[in-house]
Amino acid sequence: MSESEEKNTQEKAAVEEPVVEEIVEDVVDDTAQTESQDAGQTDGAEAKAQEFQEKFMRLQADFANYKKRSSAERLQVAGVIKGELISTLLPVMDNFERALNVPQEKQSEEVRPFIEGYEMIYKQLAGVLEKAGVRKIEALDKPFDPNYHQAVMRVPAEGVANDTIVEVLQDGYLLGDKTLRPAMVKVAFNG
Repeated sequence: MSESEEKNTQEKAAVEEPVVEEIVEDVVDDTAQTESQDAGQTDGAEAKAQEFQEKFMRLQADFANYKKRSSAERLQVAGVIKGELISTLLPVMDNFERALNVPQEKQSEEVRPFIEGYEMIYKQLAGVLEKAGVRKIEALDKPFDPNYHQAVMRVPAEGVANDTIVEVLQDGYLLGDKTLRPAMVKVAFNG
């Protein structure tokens, strides 16, 4: 190669070297900016993902609480409806008991089959109520309790403690622990 060609090559190299360095610096700067933007976007995306995860967890917890609350409300409403329905059947039970308490001497031969039919229906109804959780309030000879008994009369009674139930006029009933109807009673009074 001649001297002039060598000089031209050196000049070209001298001119191209700063241009290449500038391009490399620009590319490095762009890459650094892109990486920092990517890191910022990644941090932002991670924060968003965390936020969505927390919202999702809260929604899941809220839904679980809603299910529990609505289930409890349904059970409560069902219990109230059950109690109201059974309360409407209690007078029917009373009427069956009155019919069955007629002394046999007063029953004619024609009436006895009806009484036996009443007795079978009464037992069936009592069994259904028992399965539903209904039970009679035991009152006779028990101390008066206003939660379970309704005092209709106070009568003098010797040999019996004050406020003891001496007669049940109408049976009371419980559904679980709830009083459907208090027992109507006569209470001893020794005053």
